[in-house]
Amino acid sequence: MAGRWSRLAGVLVALGVVAGCGLFGPPEPPGLGTPGQRVTVVRGAQVYRLTAEITGWAVKPHPQVPEQGPAVNLSYRFTGDIPSSSVELLVCAVDQRRVVLLCSSAYANSTTDLWLGPAEGVDLSRTAEVLLFPDQMDPGPKAGDPKDHDGYVPPKRLGPGDRVP
Repeated sequence: MAGRWSRLAGVLVALGVVAGCGLFGPPEPPGLGTPGQRVTVVRGAQVYRLTAEITGWAVKPHPQVPEQGPAVNLSYRFTGDIPSSSVELLVCAVDQRRVVLLCSSAYANSTTDLWLGPAEGVDLSRTAEVLLFPDQMDPGPKAGDPKDHDGYVPPKRLGPGDRVP
C-alpha cells in the first residue's frame, strides 16, 4: 500500500513540475490596465517613471490614400525617463460606447505622429475618443528564451469590436 502511495505522489510531483515548465501552453496574458489620455507606463508590477499622453487627434482623410475613407491622425508624447529597452503602448480609437474601432502601437523612441487607418470595414468617422493603455506591450528582446527571458507576458491586444471597460 505504501508503494502505491509513493508512486502516486511521484506522478503528482512530476505533473506539477511539467505544469510549471509550461508544457500545457504559455501563460495566459494579463488584462490591460486602465486606459486614458495620459497614462503612467507599467510593465507588470514595475511602474516606469515615464508617462505617455495623447496631445491631439482628428478624424480626416489620410493624405496618401484619401479615397479610402476617414482615418484618425493623432499626436502623442512621452515624458520622463525612457528606459533603454523599447517601450510600446497600445493606442485605440473607440466609439461612444467604448467599442474598439482600430488599434495600433505608440513607441517611446519614434515619431510622435501616428495614423490609425484607413481600414476596410472600419468606420473611423465614429471615433469618439483615442485612448492609450499603460501596459508595456513589448515582451523584450529574449521573449521565448526560457533561460534568458524574465517571464514578462504582455497583455492581449484589443481589436475591432472589443469593448474597453
